[in-house]
Amino acid sequence: MNKKFLLAGIATVAISLTGTLVVYAMEKEVVITFSDGKKVVSKGFHDTVAEALEDEGFKVAEMKQKYQPSIPWDQKLTKDTNVILNCRCKVNLTIGGKAEGEKETTKGTVREFLEEQKIALGEWDEVSSALDAKIQDGMQISVDRIEQVIKKEEKEIKFDTEEQKDKTLAKGEKKEVTAGKLGKEIYQVTIYYKNGQPMMKDGKPASDSKLIEKIDPIKAVVKVGTKEEEAEEKDSRPAFAGGGSLPNGTSYKKMIMAETTAYTSKPGAKTASGKLAKVGLVAVDPRVIPLGTRMFIEDYGMAIAADTGGAVKGNIVDVYFNSEAECQKWGRKNKKVYILD
Repeated sequence: MNKKFLLAGIATVAISLTGTLVVYAMEKEVVITFSDGKKVVSKGFHDTVAEALEDEGFKVAEMKQKYQPSIPWDQKLTKDTNVILNCRCKVNLTIGGKAEGEKETTKGTVREFLEEQKIALGEWDEVSSALDAKIQDGMQISVDRIEQVIKKEEKEIKFDTEEQKDKTLAKGEKKEVTAGKLGKEIYQVTIYYKNGQPMMKDGKPASDSKLIEKIDPIKAVVKVGTKEEEAEEKDSRPAFAGGGSLPNGTSYKKMIMAETTAYTSKPGAKTASGKLAKVGLVAVDPRVIPLGTRMFIEDYGMAIAADTGGAVKGNIVDVYFNSEAECQKWGRKNKKVYILD
């Protein structure tokens, strides 16, 4: 016979002898809350939690295998009691994409279970279930480790070039006034990783980019010559016709007065005739002095016409020096140029 009904009969007898106070002292309400969600309220003349569950139709032997009560199974109940049955649940755990196997726990929530397993969560980590979700038997819990890698990237900004007309320079000749300088934009780029692998978005690693610094470029300023050539190149005619001999005995075919300038170049530079630029090779206007012409230039020495130049027009000879200092010292001078035999 069910103990609930047996004791009810005894209680009825007790009523007739001692009154209703004895009935309420014997009858108890047991509220049983299961950690995985169920709740049972059992009213009757129960001596233990096990008896209360049995009276509600549960198989106590199975309950003892699966749950751990907040009070001992066979502890005597003397009053209304709240009991919590914590599930001895099997949970499959995966951390950072690596399976950690099956874990047994009596914890009630996902948060408590992770704390029990000493799993610390990072700020960006993702958990497959809500932290306050109740633990269920056979539950799968995954913790994905989310990391952020921050680096800096630079993007080049090109500079503009301003050209200023200059009447003192020959037409087409250019002279740098202010050197241009590239600018740059500096970005902070955040790349996201999930369990050690880049997170993808639209087929590319997911990232955020933020401009943190900008350095503006410096504009280049260049003067451009506009001076037109004279209609008549009077200096292209020799000042003196006929030939003669130099003091060292070298004979020449003719002598002309020429306006001389000076230039230099980087090591390894070649002239218009394909020769390596060096002292003794000069630039000429081939219409006046053909390339390959041997000559003697006053205060410069022996020379060969081997190069040309955009500003070398008419009766101008551009002599070569090894340094800028020598070129500046020479400047622009009118000199006698002897065309040798």
